[in-house]
Amino acid sequence: MKRLAAPLLAGLLLALLPVPALAAGQSLAGAVIALDPGHQLGNSNPRFSSQMKQKRFNGRLVKSCNTTGTATNKGLPEATFTWQVSQELKKLLEAQGARVELTRTTNSRDSWGPCVWDRGGFSAKVGADLFVSIHADGAPAKGRGFHVIAPGRLKGWTGDIAAGSRNLALSMIDGMRQAGARPTTYLSSPLSVRTDQSTLNFNAVPAVIVELGNMRNAREAAQMSSASGVQLYAEQLAAGISRYCAVQSRCR
Repeated sequence: MKRLAAPLLAGLLLALLPVPALAAGQSLAGAVIALDPGHQLGNSNPRFSSQMKQKRFNGRLVKSCNTTGTATNKGLPEATFTWQVSQELKKLLEAQGARVELTRTTNSRDSWGPCVWDRGGFSAKVGADLFVSIHADGAPAKGRGFHVIAPGRLKGWTGDIAAGSRNLALSMIDGMRQAGARPTTYLSSPLSVRTDQSTLNFNAVPAVIVELGNMRNAREAAQMSSASGVQLYAEQLAAGISRYCAVQSRCR
C-alpha cells in the first residue's frame, strides 16, 4: 500500500463515524427550515385544471405547475401523507428552537398548488437555511425504502446550491438510517442526483426531495396510514436534518 493510502483511509473512516443528531437539550435556535409537503389534494380537482396546466422552463425542460401525486392501494393520497408528516416534523424541529416554514398551509380539495417553481422559490422568500421536500413514491409493489434526490449542477440554475444540496442529501441519508429508516431496495443507491426537478432547480439554498417510501408496497402503505408510522417518518426526517445541522453548525 502506498504511503498516501493511510491518510486517505483514515479520512474515509472518519467520514463514516456517526455524527450524533441534536439531542433534546441542544438547540436549533436561529435555524430557518423550509418544509415542502408534496402535492395538494385539490391538484386533482377539475376546478383547478387550468392552474395545473401552467408550464415553465426549469433549466433543463418545460414542466407543469404540479401533479396529483400517488396514493396507496387503499386510497391514502400522497398529499395527505406528506401533510401529516410535515405537521409532526414541524413540531419536532420547533421543539429544538428552529423556525419552520411550510410551502402550503392547507390540505384540501378546495386548494391547489403551489406550483413547483413557487415551492422552489419559497426558501429565499422566508430566508431559509435549507429546504426539504417531503414525498412518497409510487414504485413497483415489491420495492421498499427511502431515497433522497439532490439537484445536479445545472449552469445558471443550481451551480450555487449543488454542492450544499449534496451535503444535505448525504446527511439526510445518514441521519435517517441511524434513526432506523431502510434505504431503497429498488434503486441502486439512496442518493439520486437529478437535473429535472423544478422544486430543486428553482431553489436558492441547499435543497432535497425525500421519497420516504413506496406507497404501492403493502407494508409501507400500512405504516404510512397509521399515526405511529407518520410519527416515525417525522422522527427519521428530523434525525437527518439534525445531522446536517450538527456538522459545522451548518444551520446557524
